[in-house]
Amino acid sequence: MMGVFNSKVSSFNEAVRAQDAEAISDIGMELLRIGFDECVKPNVGTSLKETYRKQCLSAASYLAKNSRTPATPVRSSGAANEGTDPYYVPQQWFSDEVPDLGFKDIIGVQEVKDAFMVDVVAPLRPEFREIYRKFRGEQLGTQILLYGPPGTGKTHIVKCLAGALNCKIAVVQTSEVLASVVGVAEKNIRDIFAQAAELNRCIIFFDEIDSICSDRDSEDSRHTKSILTTLLTCMDGFMKTKREGQLRIIVAATNLPWKLDAALKRGGRFETQIYVPLPDGNAVRKFVGMQLDKLPHDENVTVDALAAKLEGYSGADIKAVMKQIANRPLEREVKNVLNKQIGRPMGERVTMQDCDEVIKKFINGVTPEMLLRFEAYNRGMPYEDLLSLLKKPKN
Repeated sequence: MMGVFNSKVSSFNEAVRAQDAEAISDIGMELLRIGFDECVKPNVGTSLKETYRKQCLSAASYLAKNSRTPATPVRSSGAANEGTDPYYVPQQWFSDEVPDLGFKDIIGVQEVKDAFMVDVVAPLRPEFREIYRKFRGEQLGTQILLYGPPGTGKTHIVKCLAGALNCKIAVVQTSEVLASVVGVAEKNIRDIFAQAAELNRCIIFFDEIDSICSDRDSEDSRHTKSILTTLLTCMDGFMKTKREGQLRIIVAATNLPWKLDAALKRGGRFETQIYVPLPDGNAVRKFVGMQLDKLPHDENVTVDALAAKLEGYSGADIKAVMKQIANRPLEREVKNVLNKQIGRPMGERVTMQDCDEVIKKFINGVTPEMLLRFEAYNRGMPYEDLLSLLKKPKN
C-alpha cells in the first residue's frame, strides 16, 4: 500500500505544480483517505504510520490553506528555491547533550562491540595510532551499516557509541526526512550534513535507511531516487572535507539490507557492515533478570525458566513480554481495590501461569523466514538459493 500512497503523493505534487485546483482537491482527499486508513491498521509498523501521518498533515495543511486563497506553485528543488518552500521547516537535528551511555550499557552482542572497537574507538587512542597509520593512513572516521532483525537494539548501540566517544548525535528517523512535497526531503538531508560540518565530533545516524535508499531498479524506489542521490553526494562530500582532528562518523541501520541500493554499500561508503543478531542465552537472561528482579513473583518463576521460553526473541520483544506479565498481577490488585477489598493483603505476585499465558498470546516479531533471509545475506547468496540448498537431501 505504501507504493500506492507514494504514487498519490507524486500525483498530488504534480497537481500543485500545475495549479490544477480540481486535481489537487480530488487527489489530496484520496491521499488523506489512504493515509488515515493505513494509520489505524494494527499490522502497520510505527515508522510507516509516522510517515503516513506526516505526509497527510502536510497535504491537509496545503488543502486547508488553498481552500481560502488562490493556489500558488510549490518550489520543490534547487538551492535557489529552497527558501520559498512553504513545506520546509528548519529543525535542529543534533541533540544538545552527549548521551550518558557507554559500551557497558549494551547487553550481549560482543561481536558488535568488538567491531566498533576495531573500526572506530581504537584508532582514536594514542597507543594504537601507529598501527592504524601503517594500515589505514590518516583516515579518521568511518561509515558503518548496522543490520539485523527488528528490536535488537541498533539505535541504542549507536547512542552508546556516541557516549563512549563523547560525540553529539543526530538520530534521524527517515520518517522525519520524508515529506509529501518533492524536494523537502533532499533539503532536510543537506541540512543534517550542514549542521554536522559545524561540529568537531559527531555521529549522524540514519534509522531504517531502506525507506529512502532502496535499490534504484526496484519499484519501491520510484519516489526516492533523488533522495538517495542527495544522500550519496552529501556523504561523499562530508567525509572528503573533514578537517584535521575532526571525528565524523555516519551510521545507518536497517532490517532489510538486501533492499538497499548497491551504491550505498560500495567502497568508501557503508563498506563496513555489522550484523546485530538476536540476543544469545546469556543476554536473554540479563534482559529477563533486569525486569523480573523488580517484580514480586512466585519461587518457580525464575530467570532461567523464563529465558528458556523466550529464546529467539529480540531484546525489545522480551521487554514487551515482561511488561505484559507484570500487568497481570497489577490488574488483579487494582480490581481488589475497585471491589472494595481494601483490607485484603496486597500480595498479588507474578505466577508461572501469568508467564505462560502472556507468552502464548505474544506474537514474536522475528520469524524463522526473517532469520533465513539474514543467513542468506550473510552468506552473500540469494534467499531462494539458500532455500534450495536447505531442501537438498543430505548424503
